[in-house]
Amino acid sequence: MRKYFGTDGARGLANVELTSKIAYRIGRFIGQYPNGKKNRVLISRDTRLSGDMLLASLVAGITSSGSDVYDEGISTTPSISYLVESQNFDYGIMISASHNPYYDNGIKIFSKIGEKLSSDIEQLIEAYIEDPYDNLPTQSNHIGHWFHGKELRSDYQRFLLSKTQDYNGLRILIDGANGSASTIVPSLFEKLDVKAEYIHVIPNGVNINDQCGSTHLKSLIKTIQQKEYDIGFAFDGDADRLIVVAPDGTVIDGDSILYICAKYLKEKGLLKNNTIVITVMSNLGLKKALDEAGIRYEITTVGDKYVQAKLKEKGLSLGGEQSGHIIFLDDLNTGDGILTAIKIMNIMTETGKSIKELVEGLHIYPQKLRNVSVRNKEFILSHQGLKQLIHDLEENILKGNGRILLRASGTESLIRVMCEAESIEICNQICDAIVDYIEDLII
Repeated sequence: MRKYFGTDGARGLANVELTSKIAYRIGRFIGQYPNGKKNRVLISRDTRLSGDMLLASLVAGITSSGSDVYDEGISTTPSISYLVESQNFDYGIMISASHNPYYDNGIKIFSKIGEKLSSDIEQLIEAYIEDPYDNLPTQSNHIGHWFHGKELRSDYQRFLLSKTQDYNGLRILIDGANGSASTIVPSLFEKLDVKAEYIHVIPNGVNINDQCGSTHLKSLIKTIQQKEYDIGFAFDGDADRLIVVAPDGTVIDGDSILYICAKYLKEKGLLKNNTIVITVMSNLGLKKALDEAGIRYEITTVGDKYVQAKLKEKGLSLGGEQSGHIIFLDDLNTGDGILTAIKIMNIMTETGKSIKELVEGLHIYPQKLRNVSVRNKEFILSHQGLKQLIHDLEENILKGNGRILLRASGTESLIRVMCEAESIEICNQICDAIVDYIEDLII
């Protein structure tokens, strides 16, 4: 089991679990891999307090290995994916813990084709971090440079602008999560024919994702109901996720976005193989609606890197997660919340339909998700008594009209317990029974 890297890079409590020493070691390794190669490395960060500390450590590691760093400044994770490929960098690094609070941080690494780094290379980095010795070569005349490349952010914005249309004064409310979107979206949207207003776009290092953004929708819902808007967009800290809110406060999550985009692309004859990629967390209602629409789906494990891998393997064009990671593989190798917002606006403009009209035909089943802190995730998930309990609940309560899913968190010591059923009361009943059983096991 890996110690530092999870489903989305290395992540942990900044300066405690994810330290400057670890960041230096990651940079040191990337700066010479493979075989002492001199690399060009693109780097960016979100707005959280520890970003500067980790940036300095990564840069020190990379340059001490003889490679050059190009610093994009504060920007989005998908900007790294786009720029590392379009500008021929060897690697891209994003310093971000995505939707987590400010006191967490993470290091996401992209390959030269804009994909999340392979597990094989992550394992090599882990071995190097754990090695008490630094056996990589050092030379006093073999030191790289640190370039400030903030103009690269403009190249990314031009890419996004190339995907837009004339929006006829669409009225938009945007929650920037006090994160990366705060530096990109206002300057981008002022170039569009929209009437945009903003909340949570004044980052101070500690307010990223703080009761705002895609995981805390209360303030966006309250604000959108007070004035006349056509749509609301909520980004997460590094802007690779998007959750949409309708004018009446209805939440349009990643499953609903996938349904809208899949139907639109199918009608245009642009949905490759008439198939999309979803995850094990995707709502049962989405599967039924896709079946009704004649759209097939491939199912993969949670994590946008796994969605991207399945899209690539099957030659498909659209996939995503309930959490709002949506990948348009013909445009970009990773999920991009801003690009997703543009796609939704394009569909609304072309069809003349409201966001509520676009989700007609999709019935989302009530869903309950609870997290249980555990010491040994593998022990819990393999416990025969727990498996029997789940079987009994499925047979005697759900009776084929719902589902139960247990999975281990890829970044935390948690078991995630999820139930979908005809009513939230049934969801609560089932989740309570499972959580109580797990808590009895770990006492």
